[in-house]
Amino acid sequence: MFEFFVFAFVTAITPGPNNSMLMASGIKFGRKASLPHFLGIWLGFSFLFLVGGVVLSFVPEFILGYLQYFGYAVITYIAYKIATTKTSENKEAGIKKPLTFIQGCLFQWINPKGLVMAISGLTAFNISSLQGAAIYFSVLPFCVGIWLVLGESLQTTLRKNSTLERAVYVALGLSMIASLLLA
Repeated sequence: MFEFFVFAFVTAITPGPNNSMLMASGIKFGRKASLPHFLGIWLGFSFLFLVGGVVLSFVPEFILGYLQYFGYAVITYIAYKIATTKTSENKEAGIKKPLTFIQGCLFQWINPKGLVMAISGLTAFNISSLQGAAIYFSVLPFCVGIWLVLGESLQTTLRKNSTLERAVYVALGLSMIASLLLA
């Protein structure tokens, strides 16, 4: 069980679509406005692991392939939107509001990194989906929360330097694309 805890912690804290999107949301909108997105990731992924790991094992391989490519397309689009987010000097364009709780939950079902985490976690470790979901439920608030708090803490600094703000948004978008290479 300890080995799975380490697996869950490492997979949850490393860069990926959820963490990049949440950090960008923290930078753009702050922690309070991004809280529904944070809760959607936390509860949505825990639910995905609990139910999805079992359900996905019955889904035919070709459907998983289509789901994976759909997830790639969505993440590429979101990465583009984050990378091209207008800096605080130009607020009239770009991302206008953070993801909602429901959007954060539903995103877990097309997030290739999340799907790989759930499937590989259930198959590589001798652990039930209930135990795995409980472990992710306990580590996700800390792991994902760090990205949100970091984004919010950078907010003031980045608003003073639009070039650095642009660079951070581009880096977050690129990190989302890079996470696809791991999925």
